[in-house]
Amino acid sequence: MRFGITALEFRPILDQVVVDGVPDFSRFDITNLVRLALQIQHIKVIEVTADIEHVIPGSLTEQSIEKMVHLKEELKHAYTVHLPIWSLELSTFNEYARKAAVECTVESIKLVEPLQPEVYVLHATGALAAEFSRLKFPRSMVQLICGYMASYAAKSIEEILAKTEIDPRKVAIENQEFPFQIARDLVDQYGTNICFDTGHLLTRYSGDESVLEFYKQHRDRIVEIHLHDGSYEKLGDDLVHKDHMALGRGAMPVREFLRELVNDKFNGPVVFELEAAEAKESLERIRAVVPEALKR
Repeated sequence: MRFGITALEFRPILDQVVVDGVPDFSRFDITNLVRLALQIQHIKVIEVTADIEHVIPGSLTEQSIEKMVHLKEELKHAYTVHLPIWSLELSTFNEYARKAAVECTVESIKLVEPLQPEVYVLHATGALAAEFSRLKFPRSMVQLICGYMASYAAKSIEEILAKTEIDPRKVAIENQEFPFQIARDLVDQYGTNICFDTGHLLTRYSGDESVLEFYKQHRDRIVEIHLHDGSYEKLGDDLVHKDHMALGRGAMPVREFLRELVNDKFNGPVVFELEAAEAKESLERIRAVVPEALKR
């Protein structure tokens, strides 16, 4: 299996740019973070967080992309790209905001194209859709509202594909806080693929089936996995959701799931959406309970 990591987590970035409590963005070097991430044993894939260009303007440019291409030639790793999500909503009924989200996504795809990403991870719905999916309305009404928002997401996906002429199969729609049975219709309609986020499912953000059930149901389109632990607990009237935890800290059936991937000879990127220490902890957990997953 090919494991990867998101190299642009907030803490490592802050460690690099903040000196004596003062941010100095000139210190930021994306290629340095990629090199550091690739020093972790078994890490062969780097997922680039496209939002970084908006957080730190000038950090993801044609020049830095060129350096990352040279790094790829040197170190023989692969890239995937998580397309922008912060402040964007591809499924909004506000046409001004929707068009801006489409344009941002299109520009990101064009910018990172020289990296030849294996997968472009896309959030077809965002924070607004997640908020609407939590409304304390009858289930049928919530489903109706979510379907309505999905129709705008469909329009956005169609525009993104047309404007970039990207192969739809390189776009992987991620399960997130939104009913995935509705998002799956978008996958089928536009011929895209799926990024399976295990933590989002374990927290019941995208459905209440098990990790194995979700994988078996959608294995025909899953091309990337975001691997992290998660849990869901009901405490009185409160629901406690936890995700983005190292493997072994939540409800993830680590051995059963990774054995299924091994048996399927799954060769897509399996990306830890974790900081380096948590990724290492997760790899040790894998080594202890399903070592065959670490063999190439």
